[in-house]
Amino acid sequence: MPTLAKASACTGCSACDNICPHGAIAIKPDKSGFLMPSVDESKCVGCGLCEKSCPIVNDIELKHPEVKDAYAFWDNRTRTESSSGGAFSAIARWVLEHDGIVFGAAWQKDFNCCHVSCDNPEGLSALRGSKYLQSNIGETFAEARAALKQGKYVLFTGTPCQIAGLRSFLLKPYDKLVTVDIVCHGVPSNKLFQNYIDKLKKAYPRYAPADGFEFRNLRGWGIAPTAKVRKNFFKELTGIPNLYMAAFKKAATFRESCYDCRFNGLSRVGDMTIADFWGIGALGTPFRHDVSKGVSLMLVNSDKGREIFRDLKECFVEKRELKEAVKLNHNLAGSSPRPSDREGIIEAFNNPGMSLSEINSRFLLTETGLKRKIIDMLISTGLFWKAKSIVNKIRSK
Repeated sequence: MPTLAKASACTGCSACDNICPHGAIAIKPDKSGFLMPSVDESKCVGCGLCEKSCPIVNDIELKHPEVKDAYAFWDNRTRTESSSGGAFSAIARWVLEHDGIVFGAAWQKDFNCCHVSCDNPEGLSALRGSKYLQSNIGETFAEARAALKQGKYVLFTGTPCQIAGLRSFLLKPYDKLVTVDIVCHGVPSNKLFQNYIDKLKKAYPRYAPADGFEFRNLRGWGIAPTAKVRKNFFKELTGIPNLYMAAFKKAATFRESCYDCRFNGLSRVGDMTIADFWGIGALGTPFRHDVSKGVSLMLVNSDKGREIFRDLKECFVEKRELKEAVKLNHNLAGSSPRPSDREGIIEAFNNPGMSLSEINSRFLLTETGLKRKIIDMLISTGLFWKAKSIVNKIRSK
């Protein structure tokens, strides 16, 4: 039997599954829904490739030197189509223009979040937008390796542990591999999110037709998550219907390894790092631009990343202080703290007999302060965006 990462440290990156030439390893959800490797002893020949590919077991150095600079960024072409400033789209466009292929997280049938590939601009829309859960890598590491061996540029985007898993799986560097890690709070499981959707539909008939979900509204920063209830119409989620995000913000539903992440910090695993630039201008040097459509935070971590960064076209770029970027992006520097009731909350979400209201009554996840009530009221009445735009205009003067 191979020695793989302990359950508490395993990130579910799927490197071991992708590299096994005998099909002896499968990635399956555990009782809480988190993806874990399962070894079929009858197929294992003891070659050790899975151990070499595991970024936890082999413990090789995958991080670039610590960054010193941060950039405010947006892509002029796709800013209004993105949940932030469109940094991913700008980098992806560069790769596609160089006859490359792009890998990222996308929604599949029945609210499954999986990594998929794209080789044309039209396909990028499925990869845009934040997904606050762990995507299933599937066989995309092996697909990326095949493209690299064909001499193609490959852009792979994902959480830091997924990027670490890919780089460890490849066993050697590739000149045309471009990696972008996102600043990650932690990841709930697909199972938990799907159970949340089931509870939402059951308790609230207005969401029963939902067949799509946006964690971040493309109209701008600060809008609540929405469920797609009919074609081109999304219904906002506030209060108890938004309990998934209430639990997420308390870091209560993440996989165990997220609370001691080995791949976050100011030394990054990706050639570039992207996130929302929360608090820009309000917590540092004034930012004299309208942020209502979102602003990306970008860190450039390697020589390859710097080369591509300098070649990005039709983009806004402004250098900012790194300490400003860290202030409201806490997970840029470290892991989320583990709540004491984490296991109970996960069990409750996965329990088909518990409603969202019952979960909230037991664990008090939703915010009850006056500010939250006012924000929810503005969202429900459609006035939030107007109020937010006024505030953003005042701040940008």
